[in-house]
Amino acid sequence: MAESSESESEALLSDSGQRVRSWSSLRYSQFRLLVGSAILGSIGNQMREIVNLWVVFEQTGSALQLGILGTLRVVPLIVVGFLGGILADVVDRRKILLFGQGTSLVLTGTLAVLMLTGNIQVWHIFAATLLNSSATVLDQPARMALVSGAVPRSHLANAVTMTSGIHHSSLLIGPSIGGVLIAIFDPGIAYAVNASLFVPSLILVALLSALGSGAGQRRPKIRPRDLFEGFLFVKRTPILVALLVLDFGVVSFTGYRVLTPIFAEDILGIGAKGIGLLTSAPAIGFLFGTVFMLVIGDITYKGRLVIVSTIAYAIAIFAYAASDFWMLSLLALVGVGLFDGIGSIVRRTTLQLAVPDEIRGRATAVSQMVTRGTSSAGALTTGALAAAFGADEALMIGSGLAMIALVVVLVFWGSVLRSRF
Repeated sequence: MAESSESESEALLSDSGQRVRSWSSLRYSQFRLLVGSAILGSIGNQMREIVNLWVVFEQTGSALQLGILGTLRVVPLIVVGFLGGILADVVDRRKILLFGQGTSLVLTGTLAVLMLTGNIQVWHIFAATLLNSSATVLDQPARMALVSGAVPRSHLANAVTMTSGIHHSSLLIGPSIGGVLIAIFDPGIAYAVNASLFVPSLILVALLSALGSGAGQRRPKIRPRDLFEGFLFVKRTPILVALLVLDFGVVSFTGYRVLTPIFAEDILGIGAKGIGLLTSAPAIGFLFGTVFMLVIGDITYKGRLVIVSTIAYAIAIFAYAASDFWMLSLLALVGVGLFDGIGSIVRRTTLQLAVPDEIRGRATAVSQMVTRGTSSAGALTTGALAAAFGADEALMIGSGLAMIALVVVLVFWGSVLRSRF
């Protein structure tokens, strides 16, 4: 039975189309609109995240509170995670994106007003994070499904790789701008600036055509059994299970981002300006990983690449934790982003190539629930470890646990990861 499922997975993945040039997906206007909207929205989200972390740390000085802030993303994934996938398969996907970007605009603008008037409290940030995460959970399956409709199948691997890279370029830009604005002005101005970025993002989504949204293929109503179709597809596709379990095991113990204020302020002593650098360094690495994946194209032995990149990722996390020199820390974080990027791109590309369009939203929602849920759970785990042992010791422990997770996955799914797909 397992061999049959594996053969089915390989058959689904084999039709990846002809080799295309690195940036050829940008020839398609619908894809360009999606990319533009994603860049602006993601820059705003990353700016808000870094400002949130800074304000919470300044008001509480607590690593555990930072972990709770990251963990608030888990609740929406549990409550509305599957709903986002179902909606992406039955509703005009453009409307879902408009709702998500509009919600971000309102919530970020509200935080700006509260901060500028001196009325902000930690619970305001927690509530805004919870609500915005709910909107993002609904937004992301629709956005990824739209990518598959915006380019031919022969360009899908290229488009997914490019989308991942362009998204993570915002991780470089957003935190840098946020850190500079905090240092030069104050968090209120940073909130106001990132709120303004959602306006052009909304306009670009509104320009998407009905053809790009695939509205004509939506089902007329939601049925109870639709809830589980994406989950069942992922469950019977061994390579997807292996990649998601590996991601869960590694990221659950290496939530380095949530500890960035502590590393910047207490360990490296580089303050508000440094927090932007530390947050941007992994994005630089991710961009290097994206360029690498664009150059090598849609390789056959993706699993082996994932294994190597996971080992290198754990080593880079350990190096970051062990360093007390800011330049070495930045280089280590570049490595973290590089190897995290390779694994992330392989996972997203494999999913999009394997899943039929009629359940693409639901399957993407399952992947999102695992990856984003793991990231948020990792924030709490790492925050708790940092509160007990210290920030640097927490990541050293986490890197060791990540290696153990890789060994466990290789024991149960090693043959799948080493196979052609």
